[in-house]
Amino acid sequence: MTETAPENLPENPSKIIPKVIEEEMKIAYVNYAMSVIVGRALPDIRDGLKPVHRRILYAMHDMGMLHNKPSKKCARIVGEVLGKYHPHGDTAVYDSLVRMAQDFSLRYPLIKGQGNFGSIDGDSPAAMRYCVTGDSLIITEKGLIPLATLSNTEDINLKILSKDKKVHKASKWFDSGSHPTLRITTHKGYSLTGTYNHPLLTLGVDEFNNPILKWVLMEDLQLGDVVVLDRKSDTFWAPEIVNLEPFYPTQSNKILPLQLDEDLAFIMGSFLAEGSLAPHKIEFCNTDVEWVKELQERWHKIFPDSKLHCFEKSPSSYGKKKYWRLECHCLKTIEFLKNLGMKPVKSAERRLPASILQSPKNIIAMYLRAYFEGDGTVTFSSKMVEVGCCSMSPELLKEIQILLLRFGIESTRRYDKHRFIWKLYLRGAQSRLRFYKEIGFLSERKTKKLEYILEHYTKDNSLTDIVPFISDSIREKTNSEFVTKHNFDRYSTMEENYGQVCAAVLEDTGTDYTSMFTYLLTHNYLFEKIVQVEEAGMQPVFSLKVESDCHSFISNGFISHNTEAKLDKIAEEMLKDIDKNTVNFKDNFDGSLKEPLVLPSKLPNLLINGSSGIAVGMATNIPPHNLQEVCDGIIATIDAPDITVEELMRIIPGPDFPTGGEVWCGNALQYAYTKGRGKVIIKSVCVIENNAIIVNEIPYQVNKAELITQIADLVKDKRIVGIRDINDESDREGIRIVIQLKKDADPQVILNQLYEYSRLKVSFGLTMLALVDNQPVELGLKEFINEHIAHRQEVITRRTQYELEEAQKRIHILDGLLIALHNLDQVIPGIRKSRTIDDARDFLMGAYSLTEIQAKAILELRLQKLASLEQEKIKEEHANLLLQIKRYQEILASVQEVLNLIKQELQEIKATYGDARRSKIITGVDDDSVEMEELIEETDVVVTMTHSGYVKRLPLDTYKTQKRGGKGVIAAGMKEEDFVERLYVASTHDYLLFFTTEGQVYWLKVYQVPEATRQAKGKHIANLLEMSPTETISAIVPVRNFKEGYLFMATRQGTVKKTELMEFSNPRRGGIRAINLDEGDSLVGVKYTSGDQEIILASKQGQANRFNEEDIRSIGRAGRGVRGMRLDDGDEVIGMLAADEGKDLLTLTEKGYGKRTPVSEYRLCNRGGKGVTNIKITDKNGPVKIVMLVDGSEELMLISKFGVGIRIKCTDISSVGRATQGVRVIRLQEGDELAAAAMIVMEENGISKLDYTLPAEKEDP
Repeated sequence: MTETAPENLPENPSKIIPKVIEEEMKIAYVNYAMSVIVGRALPDIRDGLKPVHRRILYAMHDMGMLHNKPSKKCARIVGEVLGKYHPHGDTAVYDSLVRMAQDFSLRYPLIKGQGNFGSIDGDSPAAMRYCVTGDSLIITEKGLIPLATLSNTEDINLKILSKDKKVHKASKWFDSGSHPTLRITTHKGYSLTGTYNHPLLTLGVDEFNNPILKWVLMEDLQLGDVVVLDRKSDTFWAPEIVNLEPFYPTQSNKILPLQLDEDLAFIMGSFLAEGSLAPHKIEFCNTDVEWVKELQERWHKIFPDSKLHCFEKSPSSYGKKKYWRLECHCLKTIEFLKNLGMKPVKSAERRLPASILQSPKNIIAMYLRAYFEGDGTVTFSSKMVEVGCCSMSPELLKEIQILLLRFGIESTRRYDKHRFIWKLYLRGAQSRLRFYKEIGFLSERKTKKLEYILEHYTKDNSLTDIVPFISDSIREKTNSEFVTKHNFDRYSTMEENYGQVCAAVLEDTGTDYTSMFTYLLTHNYLFEKIVQVEEAGMQPVFSLKVESDCHSFISNGFISHNTEAKLDKIAEEMLKDIDKNTVNFKDNFDGSLKEPLVLPSKLPNLLINGSSGIAVGMATNIPPHNLQEVCDGIIATIDAPDITVEELMRIIPGPDFPTGGEVWCGNALQYAYTKGRGKVIIKSVCVIENNAIIVNEIPYQVNKAELITQIADLVKDKRIVGIRDINDESDREGIRIVIQLKKDADPQVILNQLYEYSRLKVSFGLTMLALVDNQPVELGLKEFINEHIAHRQEVITRRTQYELEEAQKRIHILDGLLIALHNLDQVIPGIRKSRTIDDARDFLMGAYSLTEIQAKAILELRLQKLASLEQEKIKEEHANLLLQIKRYQEILASVQEVLNLIKQELQEIKATYGDARRSKIITGVDDDSVEMEELIEETDVVVTMTHSGYVKRLPLDTYKTQKRGGKGVIAAGMKEEDFVERLYVASTHDYLLFFTTEGQVYWLKVYQVPEATRQAKGKHIANLLEMSPTETISAIVPVRNFKEGYLFMATRQGTVKKTELMEFSNPRRGGIRAINLDEGDSLVGVKYTSGDQEIILASKQGQANRFNEEDIRSIGRAGRGVRGMRLDDGDEVIGMLAADEGKDLLTLTEKGYGKRTPVSEYRLCNRGGKGVTNIKITDKNGPVKIVMLVDGSEELMLISKFGVGIRIKCTDISSVGRATQGVRVIRLQEGDELAAAAMIVMEENGISKLDYTLPAEKEDP
């Protein structure tokens, strides 16, 4: 098909425009990229802000949210920004607002936040818009009040109960409109309905399995999560009895009570339980004559002229007792009770009257006592105790359940599907005792039953009223018998036992948990598991502003909180003079408003707070700096424009991060300050105290909680050995992470390991990219400063021009006023004679040559200005304005004057906001890394590896010398299916080269192998090396250096290969290829050789082939090699040795037999030959397992498949000829086999290392 150029296409009458797709995509992509770069991702170099941050600050300034004004809800701020300037998602705006309030994110926060704005632990900030439904009961100084009825205006002044039983002021009430909601229900039936992002206090565990309180959004709650409910009895009750006059019916001629006292509460509670209310009648029925009599007495006392009729009735229906019915037909009294909350509704719709909820404690107790007398139950048997109440109304019992929490009584709400009724149970001795003391029953019969239960059923059988997680957390920290045998997760047993529990944990770990237990006992929280999370639909929701740090309040017993914000004082310096035509404005997104293109920014914000962002094809990462140093650097640049970067770095030595730390600055930082790119190393500030490492500062942008988890994982995986415990003791005063060490641990070694393996040390890459004239440009430090100076020059020039014009306008008016005052005797009559204002204006303009503006000002002059003192003020103002105008003109005429003003402003900012440097600068180096090897003591160790791949190192003296045939010691603790397969003796400073069956090689330092006890199984090699799942280790070669020598390899099928050791000198984490293998073949052995040695290959069926290494040329790592030994069917190579005429060939078989044979008895054969007989194979001794070279002075370490180890002298094994079957070396159990062996050479000065795989390796001279 031929291509048609766009200009040659036929005429198209439609609006379809032909385009070349490549060009169109290019244009579209560039437009998109520039939109992201300019409109979202990169900061403007002048004010250091991205558009969203600039819009937030400007909107808050426009709303009057200054540092000395009250805070407002973040949702309102976000709504303002979205509605006027930033038509994008609210999440992006809120996240940006939050970051500007975080003192761990910004060196100088621009917003002052109140509430939960996240933490350095990575905790999310509280959501900006979260509320609960209006029926949620809030604990206030006026009692329990539904949130919807708390107020009808936004401004309130009310004391409310907050977290930890603290009383705070609520100053705002918000009707947030309708939003989607969730309802959560706990195991005991407590429930709360709120928005998806409403935060609740929960109990969880931290990375060390310690219980911890944390805020979680309702949408993030899962079944089984534990929420915290306030239930401790306190004194925060409504202090005053409810005044009843507002509840009076109109035109009542009945005597009605003035206050809701105990008598009226008794009446209302009785009728709630056993009564009914109709429009024209109220009645009460019961079989208890004592209760009836008391109700009559209290009624006549409260309503003396409202007759209460009494009727004695015979049993009817299923009843067997006679009963009494009380009735009242006084309409005004009935209306009064109805107004008071006793509604004429069905039983299933009954609720607690608001007047009761807002009454003092004794009134509520009397109300509940009467209610429980009627609808309450108290029964017991040998297996069951039941104290509680029942109702057809689920909402009634829900409110009673919340009310009981105020008395410290937890209860369980359930639906009886057999009786179609709701029940409320008091389970647990403590709850029943509190009910007895605080509320109780009216009748002697029920009271005596309850007393019997309290006396005989003392077990706290509430299985769920416990503090979750605490038992497991404490018991895994100590082996104390007392902690194991005694309970301490219930408050009753906790109070008895926590002292001894804390003492035991303190002795074992050095950590005191007393404060945790005392906090729990003090606040007596109820911890409840969530059993249901369900959508509750669109509902009106409400919230409060609480004047406290945590902004928490209690709703339905649950603990909730919120956030607010206002501008920080330092942010106002960025907005100062914005109303003086200092910057350009543009239309907002819909053209209805104007927004600033940039802020005046007296503050050098981009340098002191830094910025980060990812655009399309580019990114910026500018570090924060110290305000005082930056101000001094700008002043120095103004005074000496030719100042060099080196000179600037004497004033601004490096970044100053909000979280402190040590900043190691080398050539990379100077390069970054010159060219715009580089890096610095940030290290935590740590001290060593009392065998513990104390972390007081951590690197910028490092999540503290994740850091602690990372360290814990390093300990768990045994990459770092010697850490006993980790405790986070951080508080508002600062960070303090205590890393407790074991007694024999070297603190400096562990600290260096922490720096190497954890984020206690990180690198910070500088990319100093910002928008200059809406174009992304990489700039150095001096260019940043020059751009700020240029911006401030323009702002000050425009501000001065604006102030000059305003002064000139004012002095023009004052000139006219002075003329009028000077000619007052003529002016006043002239104005008086004028018929209209226009005539008066024309008179003044014509008679005194005044302008229209001047004449208008004279006509608007108040008579009080004619007083002599006021005239002097006008003259003084005129004189001062002349001086100001002169000063403005001097500034506009001189660039140096403008620069002097910049310097003056910087000195003021420095004096007002400057503070000490937080990050310590270490100059001259890029990093202080000490080679780990320098801190590790060089010592000989045993490295073992099991068949399943578990590797560990142990001190050499772990094993004791025994006689031949001894039973040995357990060398490793293993599962039945595992066994030790390899054992090596090496120095802690050696490299370990791990060769796999697939021909791959990996590196590891010996000291990086986790140290473990003899019984421990160690750590799996897959956690130390980046191996593929199909690889297994076939050989381990210790190497001190890679200067000379060769690695000689042999495969199971008899192939051999020789490669220079130097080719393996560059360790790679992912390993490299050592040999290419044929299909079905695998690597079985690797030796270090000198290049001219003789090699012996030994086979499983007892053959040995000796040939000269020089017969094989050295090839590269990727080569396949050549045939080294011809094998019979079913035979395979099991070992490879470097021959030495003065030594013996030691052969060990699977069944524990062995022999020594002089190497001289093995004649030299051709490479690729079958060789000679090495050992006679029989059923008694079994196939060959291991071969090695010995000279008789060695000791041997033998380990069996079952993990039994023995250490014997080599001379204990007989030296015999080749064609023999050997002698018993190790006595094995039935089914056991020899698994691994290594030798230890005895010298005059003791034991030294000599691994049989490296006969040619020596220490450096």
